[in-house]
Amino acid sequence: MSKLTKQDKIHIFEEWTLEDKRGTYLSKKYGVNIANINYLVSLIKMHGLSILDKPYAHYSKEFKEQAIKRVLLGNEAINAVALDLGLASRGMLGN
Repeated sequence: MSKLTKQDKIHIFEEWTLEDKRGTYLSKKYGVNIANINYLVSLIKMHGLSILDKPYAHYSKEFKEQAIKRVLLGNEAINAVALDLGLASRGMLGN
């Protein structure tokens, strides 16, 4: 979702929560995959708008290993772990 600006992301969240717009509409309007729209809204709901101010993060080897273990050994869903950890993209953990 790097092609979206911070303001775009705020607008998406506001349209979702205040105007009751949903994924299909927002996906077409902003040219972003519907799954990414849903992830963004969930991320902001869980961590607040301040998550959008988080700078690019370098994750330690230990952090990455723990995240991967949660998915592979703990049978947690990739999206759930990514949301819990506040990762900017739902695809980061899968990659």
